[in-house]
Amino acid sequence: MSGEGKGVNLTGAGWCFSASHRDPVRQELHGHSYEVVCWWPASPPRDAMVLQEMVKAVLKAGFDHKTLPDDMTRAEDIARALGGLLTDCVRVDISRPSERLHSEVWL
Repeated sequence: MSGEGKGVNLTGAGWCFSASHRDPVRQELHGHSYEVVCWWPASPPRDAMVLQEMVKAVLKAGFDHKTLPDDMTRAEDIARALGGLLTDCVRVDISRPSERLHSEVWL
């Protein structure tokens, strides 16, 4: 699937989580609150509520209120890891709204 997204119809579902990580330069442990939207091809049709429950379950199990591994210090790293856990997910948007930072990762 192309990363441009032109002419592609997607179904998205999201949730929020909080996690800490160690700053790669200063090695200080600190946390952030994230918003995530995961996207799937709209065809075949998908139940967005089912997708949302999947996203919530994956976030709760591996990300929410956890200290992230050292190879997951950037939003792009988190997005790729999350997308790899969600079958057929083609894109993950992740943001830290309070800081106005956003990332879009096509898988």
